[in-house]
Amino acid sequence: MKKMIEKVINLRVWLILAVAAFSISSCLKDDNNGYSVQVAGVALINAAPGSGALDFISDGNRNYLPTTFAYDTVLSYRSAYPGFRVFGVTRHNSNELLGSQQFYLEPGVAYSLFVTDTIGDIKLALLKDSLGDQDSTMATIRFANMSADAPELSLELSSGSQSSTVKTVAFGKASKFSAVAPGEGYTLKLINSGTQKVIATKTGIDLKKAKIYTFWAKGIFSSTDNKTKIGLAVMENG
Repeated sequence: MKKMIEKVINLRVWLILAVAAFSISSCLKDDNNGYSVQVAGVALINAAPGSGALDFISDGNRNYLPTTFAYDTVLSYRSAYPGFRVFGVTRHNSNELLGSQQFYLEPGVAYSLFVTDTIGDIKLALLKDSLGDQDSTMATIRFANMSADAPELSLELSSGSQSSTVKTVAFGKASKFSAVAPGEGYTLKLINSGTQKVIATKTGIDLKKAKIYTFWAKGIFSSTDNKTKIGLAVMENG
């Protein structure tokens, strides 16, 4: 039996970060006692095929979202109090939790929260986005495997004489960030690490210097439906 939200659902508007996601310095101020809290930043990604519109729940409260949070939707960084937080999702305007999990958010750190798998088996995966020093002459990338029922996957990038491979990422996990040469017209190939078979391709990807990107495997590995079959998506983190 799925859990029901125990608290009364209240709308809470998250404050949009006014600074870049990778140098978060915004604070939430309590006007009653005068102290302020440095916030974390959380981007939301619906990587659950066939989920329909979802509502996002934090600590028992329904959050206002600026647009419909359907499959393949990315919502940019929003501020959140640091510390231990319980995040979850419901169907739109429903009180029944589809999945929830507790995470720890560090102050001043940016994260990507993926809603993964399929209805009936929803999972949440939190990836830390903030970096230390990076080479401003290079692009920075990582690969996340968010394809439901997928085996370990690899990602190959190529553009002219430039090429790079991210190997062996299990479902719900991501590689570390790595630097690649910036350039236009990159081709991305998603590869089954076990069989070495190319299972999806995405072309015409431009990578800019000093920019940070997440590529992720989406869809259902075993599906043949064009709406839900495995593919690749790209997000610019900063």
